[in-house]
Amino acid sequence: MVKPRILVGMSGGVDSSVAAALLKAEGFDIVGVTLQLYSYEETLEETDEKKQHCHPLSFIEDAKKVAEHLQIPHHVVNHEELFRTKIIAPFLKAYEEGQTPLPCARCNRDVKTSALMELCQSFGAEGLATGHYVRRLGVEEGISTGVQLHQGSDPRRDQSFFLFMLSLSQLDLLQFPLGALSKEETRLKAKNFGLPVAETPASQDLCFIAKKSYKTLFSERPGDIVHENGEVLGTHLGHQRYTVGQRQGLGIGGRAGGGEEALYVVALDAKSNRVTVGPRCSLARSLLTLSEVNWLAHDLQTETCPDKTHGVLVRIRSSQVPIPATVTLKSGLREATVALSSPDYGIAPGQACVFYQGTRVLGGGWII
Repeated sequence: MVKPRILVGMSGGVDSSVAAALLKAEGFDIVGVTLQLYSYEETLEETDEKKQHCHPLSFIEDAKKVAEHLQIPHHVVNHEELFRTKIIAPFLKAYEEGQTPLPCARCNRDVKTSALMELCQSFGAEGLATGHYVRRLGVEEGISTGVQLHQGSDPRRDQSFFLFMLSLSQLDLLQFPLGALSKEETRLKAKNFGLPVAETPASQDLCFIAKKSYKTLFSERPGDIVHENGEVLGTHLGHQRYTVGQRQGLGIGGRAGGGEEALYVVALDAKSNRVTVGPRCSLARSLLTLSEVNWLAHDLQTETCPDKTHGVLVRIRSSQVPIPATVTLKSGLREATVALSSPDYGIAPGQACVFYQGTRVLGGGWII
């Protein structure tokens, strides 16, 4: 029996390359697609050797080499304007407004997955696969209440935090071949498949600013650094260069008036361009308000049964161990309040709060 055609989003990295190789080995008809989402001003040759692997042309060339090795068709589709509109512009706007954005979560839904799914019809594909370390469970796994998104089996590589915005209709068509693997197992499979990217290092930065700091995207706008008691401690070059919870790089010695208590950024005022600092205790937050909630567990909640409280685990940072909390959904499941079991420190507007039940992702929203 001939298996259906699957479109694989190929970034040029080892993860998506192994995903394509695994699916081909299973007998699927694979078409690889690489989205070009941004450009460097420098050519690949002009870029520092240490950063060349982050250059978009390097990604494309690597993906082409993998496709040739696997003997599958490969296409490059330019979506720079979509990426600029949906990701880069909101990213800059969020920092201007004193928020701390998480562009990867929005990009996974609004750019990468959306664009690739539109291409599925063009290429006659019945599904889409990526190299994310998450698991999609459905009827095949005995789930009778609809498709579910779960953490990857390896907690060190789990990427579910960045995929909470995916819709159920998108999950219906998605496959994640690496969900049960560790990074070490993926590297080993890449070597066994003879993939030319088996040793390619993983990118650690936001893709579109990998060659520089995000701070260089903003012009200098001097303002005051003020202690929460009102004392002016110094100046800064723009509130966009700081995030709530930041301790390093304040340029004020880290302590007020020779005191013993370390200082952190506790608030950003975009209108006055003021950065307020204070002791760590001033960062404590236990009640959050969320907007743009994406609720994936409709077997547990419906729009006709609002304001129901769920005991959940939540993450506010991707590397964080999930912590107990209660979430109350409101306004047709689009808003929520989250009460943490114990205070967290350094929570900033614009960050994500993702809900879990065991390994299952129930949804998440944006902290306002």
